[in-house]
Amino acid sequence: MGPEQAELVVALTRAAQGEQQAELAAHWLRVQPEAFRLFRRQNLGGNVVFVASKNGLASSPNAAAYCTAKAAEIHLARCLALEGADAGIRVNTVNPDAVLRGSKIWNGEWREQRAASSKIEVDELEEHYRKRSMLKLNVFPEDIAEAIYFLASDLSAKSTGNIINVDAGNAQSFTR
Repeated sequence: MGPEQAELVVALTRAAQGEQQAELAAHWLRVQPEAFRLFRRQNLGGNVVFVASKNGLASSPNAAAYCTAKAAEIHLARCLALEGADAGIRVNTVNPDAVLRGSKIWNGEWREQRAASSKIEVDELEEHYRKRSMLKLNVFPEDIAEAIYFLASDLSAKSTGNIINVDAGNAQSFTR
C-alpha cells in the first residue's frame, strides 16, 4: 500500500470512527510494511492475528461507525494474508461478540446505546446477549484468548485469511 492509499484509509477511518480509530489505522499501516520486511528477512514466516468484531460481518443499528471500522479491519487482514502468504506470513482474524466482562468498550455510553437499541435496561445486556446466541452461552475474555492462541500457534499452521467467530453462535455473522 502506497502513502496515498494509506492517507485515504486514514481519512476514511477518521470520518467513520473518529481520531482514535484513525490513529490505530495509521499506526498499523505504518508498522505493517516494516513487520513484513522483518518477517521476510528472518525467513521464518510470521503470524498476525487481528481482533475485530462480529459487527465487521453483521450490521447493528446505531453502530455504523463501529461496524464500518471493524469491516475494514477484517478486509485489511484478508489483503495482508494475500500479501504475506508467499513468505509464509499468516494473517487471521478473531471476531468476538458481546464480551462484556473486562471490556472497556462496554463502559459508559456504548453500553447505554446498545441497551437502548435493543430496548432493554443496561443491567439486562449480558443476559440479552446470552439468550440471543444460538448456544445460549456468554462469551468471556478467555474464550477470545483461546481463539487467538489457536491462530498464533502451530495448530493452525495451514491457515491464513481466516476468521474465527467467537460469539456462541450468531447466524448473521456466519462467513460466506
